[in-house]
Amino acid sequence: MNITNPNALWLLSFLVIPILIHLFQFRRYKKLKFSNVAFLKAINQEQRNTRRLKHLLILLSRLLFIIFFVLCIAKPFWPSQKAAGEVNLIILDQSASNLSLAEGRPNAVLEENMNLINQLQEQFPENIKIINELGGNVEPYNNVAIHPRSTSINLEQLLKENENASKVLLLSDFQTQVIDDNKSVFSDSSRQFVMMPPYNESPANLLWDSVWVTNNTLNESVILQFSKTGSAESVNIALENEESLLGSRQVTVEENTFDTISFQLQSASSLQDKQRFTFTSEDAVATFDNKFYFNKINFGKIKVILLSGDKENNNIRSLFEGNDLFEFSSENVNNYSFQSLDNYDVAIVKVGSSFNSFQADALKAYAERGNTLIIIPEADFTATELLSGFGLSNVRLVSSSDQEIKLQNPDPQNPFFNNIFQKTDRNMNMPEAALFLNWQSGQNLLAYINGYPFLSRTGPNQNIYTFSTPLNLDYTNFERHGLFLPIFYKMAFFGKSENRLNYHFLDEDVIEFTHPGIPSGTILKIENEEQELIPDQRINGDKISLILPQEEIMAGFYELRDSKTDSLYSYLAFNYPKDESRNSFYTAVQLQELFSASENITVLDEYDISTLESYLLESKEGFPLWKYFLILALLSLLAEVLIIRLLK
Repeated sequence: MNITNPNALWLLSFLVIPILIHLFQFRRYKKLKFSNVAFLKAINQEQRNTRRLKHLLILLSRLLFIIFFVLCIAKPFWPSQKAAGEVNLIILDQSASNLSLAEGRPNAVLEENMNLINQLQEQFPENIKIINELGGNVEPYNNVAIHPRSTSINLEQLLKENENASKVLLLSDFQTQVIDDNKSVFSDSSRQFVMMPPYNESPANLLWDSVWVTNNTLNESVILQFSKTGSAESVNIALENEESLLGSRQVTVEENTFDTISFQLQSASSLQDKQRFTFTSEDAVATFDNKFYFNKINFGKIKVILLSGDKENNNIRSLFEGNDLFEFSSENVNNYSFQSLDNYDVAIVKVGSSFNSFQADALKAYAERGNTLIIIPEADFTATELLSGFGLSNVRLVSSSDQEIKLQNPDPQNPFFNNIFQKTDRNMNMPEAALFLNWQSGQNLLAYINGYPFLSRTGPNQNIYTFSTPLNLDYTNFERHGLFLPIFYKMAFFGKSENRLNYHFLDEDVIEFTHPGIPSGTILKIENEEQELIPDQRINGDKISLILPQEEIMAGFYELRDSKTDSLYSYLAFNYPKDESRNSFYTAVQLQELFSASENITVLDEYDISTLESYLLESKEGFPLWKYFLILALLSLLAEVLIIRLLK
């Protein structure tokens, strides 16, 4: 047994007081006069023996009271082998998931853990070092912010930087990766770890996986894919556009399974000036990532140019001219300067007998820059070897317009045909076309019943479309068929509508996106109401690459502006890393089971300051005995009272 306050033992000198009382009061005789005392002689001897025993018991109880009370003040303790050593390092997890509410508490886990640190600083002002999961120092009583890009804790690196840390208190929400990524560290018995999980049940959370847009002629729909951890309760998901509610759905999804939900965006041109969108759910317990931010890049009207020979195709002109979604132009392919072709998003080129290598090279370079190219052969086209530069192999002329062959039904599983057909019918009426060209490569979007290609897609970006026959009534009735309009619109929109949504995650080091109309040499900046940053960047045409500054970007919207003129180009949307939302949490019971055989790891049952204080006191002072000595002192007083009252 050891004593915390040995100076209190001098109070044992007060033991002399009850001894003196016993000697000078209890030993004093009292005289009683009787006329005849002979008959009292035997009784007197008996009373004297009884009185001596009573006085000795009272003296003993008083001495024991003083001894026990002094020992209570001296605070004796048994040294605790299990909790040997004091905590000398606290690691505070400041990753984004710690913004979720602690179980049964009104505040987030990070705030609750910071309150614990502040209270510990008051109770134990000794030299305890406090760091965060990145190794930075944490000062008590200061406001701390999350590290939005942090997804785990590298304990091995932190302990290398703090070699003197023999006992570590880990304050975290204890996502599974926090423990699983550091199992080798926890197995090292030379260090002790103390854990205090904030959850008795793993909280439910919604994982935003991906968002994309689909285009159905003039209407667009936003599709959200998501999953859920925790119990399979229904959640409400709402889509907002710059604080305007576009719609909401109540959905139920099983745990750890993916589901999708769709919201229609009216027409493709109705929201051109409103680019910022947010999916919101308020039903999950883990609230730090209840919002998913994305923005819709405003490409404006899609610019389409038709390059043809002397005879123009009026059916193609009627598709695009006068449509609010398109800006249409037509030129003679033989007199056109291909240098200005980059001013257009879509080029429809009718190639005939005058098609040459210069035109082929210019069109190939145009497609390589990400633009959409549609090639239609004329009846007098013969330069089949020039089509090899567009991803087609073994191109050859096969027939004339004498006999037309029916086309196969399109493959409904091909993403190209999404939202074109409400349903597919095996006996649906398909157009007919004569054989003209054949090749042996590319993805056949439409084909003859004999397997020959009618419309193929090629190119590194899958943005080159080639028809195998002239689009006129001498060769096909395709222009009069119901597929003509949606397929041409799909080719024009493909690559635009699918890339029109922009969103990023905070654990990305480099973000890449496409935005037209940014002059070369422009230095971009990103800013919101609280920050203004100029990241390292590279601009190549419409393609932009930004290197994100470490630990400076927060979840939400940022404006993309010219750093010199302050012109607004677009918005960037950043979201918390998926790993922060995907993982479940370890509860106290689960951690106790996991480390049941590890003597160097202590998992506290309750998430509160009193539990932690009790443990730290035991770590510092061992097993305290002062409470028991106080009880013994009170029992001694009770014994004295009983002796005085009951022992006659």
